Amino acid sequence: MFGYVIPDKNNMYIKDFNVFQAFYCGLCKALHKTGSEITRLCTNYDVTFYNVLLHCLSNKEVQFERKLCVYNGKKKVIVTPDELSLKMADLAVMLVYYNAEDDVTDGKKSRILIKWRLALRKRKAAKRLPEIDRLMRESFKRLNELERAKCDSIDRVADCFASLMRDITREFVETDGDIDDFTYNLGRMVYLLDAVDDVEKDSKKHRYNPLLLNYGECANKQDYLSKNRDELSFLLTSTYNKMVGCYNRMNIVLYEGVLSNTVYLGIKMQMERLLKGDEKCQVTRL
Repeated sequence: MFGYVIPDKNNMYIKDFNVFQAFYCGLCKALHKTGSEITRLCTNYDVTFYNVLLHCLSNKEVQFERKLCVYNGKKKVIVTPDELSLKMADLAVMLVYYNAEDDVTDGKKSRILIKWRLALRKRKAAKRLPEIDRLMRESFKRLNELERAKCDSIDRVADCFASLMRDITREFVETDGDIDDFTYNLGRMVYLLDAVDDVEKDSKKHRYNPLLLNYGECANKQDYLSKNRDELSFLLTSTYNKMVGCYNRMNIVLYEGVLSNTVYLGIKMQMERLLKGDEKCQVTRL
């Protein structure tokens, strides 16, 4: 359930991309600082965006420094891990852990190794952020119960991750109605994009997917999306429009270029690609 919230690099100012890259590399450093080398693998674009968003909403400016990258041997400008960034590192670990646990429940046995390797680091993160861990544990439990019950309500199932994003945000920053609704619809959007992306694989492997219960089995993704284009387009576009409407009313000042590019262009690009049956865009290489 990662890789859907990314900026549109091809239409991004260089200065904004440099800031996003510094946040991304800073998250990687924070994960290593609070864990081990293996936890660097929890670095992802989605939590990077969320880190930028929370720094903006809490009006916390970051500091930049040059550090050596262990992967390419070159020095890079990174965001110096502050208290909030260290919490985002814990959040990233817990999200990857619980997502892997959910995948194992769904029958993806290859994810057991990820869950096992992150178990100790996840326990440490849970001790530092017990309320966040409780929210995730209850959310994924509710999602698993709905999946086992073969729930055909897309709204009920998508609400699990949508509510989780809203409630987690409330733990980190002071929110209002627009921030709550933005993060709720962001979480809903991620779940729906993931469902569209996996519809053919889930159908062939007989895994749960609410779209299959509503629109039938999928033998070929292109044909399936073409046949159900109007319904799926409305489902995604209505969620996206609600999210953008809330974003427009929010007080976005710090790192506005990074956030606006991702909201207006990056997520929309992902939605349009997936509705055509393409793979999710991965052009944002850092």
